[in-house]
Formats: sequence, structure tokens, C-alpha cells
Amino acid sequence: LARALGAGEVEADLAVRTALPGDRYLLCSDGLSAVVDPGAVHAALTGADDPESAVGLLVDLAYAAGAPDNIACVVADLVAA
Repeated sequence: LARALGAGEVEADLAVRTALPGDRYLLCSDGLSAVVDPGAVHAALTGADDPESAVGLLVDLAYAAGAPDNIACVVADLVAA
């Protein structure tokens, strides 16, 4: 987001993954990723029963770590059609 608001050309981050049923995806701002250890993020994502619980755990971790900025967090599970 900071790059998009800055001057100059904007370059998007892109990663292609093969999505499979059972995968859990996290999209978050640096209000979470800059203050919570990756291992703790992984533990919250794998330990939560559902996406809503995972978001709650992650936001709580960010607040506990003293997040100095806004915390944006979305967790989604891929389910079979």
C-alpha cells in the first residue's frame, strides 16, 4: 500500500501457487507482519479451527506485540466445490 501511495511507478507483488482444498491463506498488512514472529503467525494459522478464530488470534498477537500501526488481516480457507 505504501508503494501505491508513493510517487513513481507501482509494481505489484505476485506469487502463483497451486491452491488445494484445505489450504489456508493469509493476507495482512505490516501492522501484523512487522511485529509478530513468523513462527507465531504459523502457529496461529494452523492452531485455529476456522478463519475467524485465526484472525482473532493474529490480531491479539499483534496488539500484544505493540503494533504501532493499523492491523489489517484476512484469513481464508479453500474448500472443495
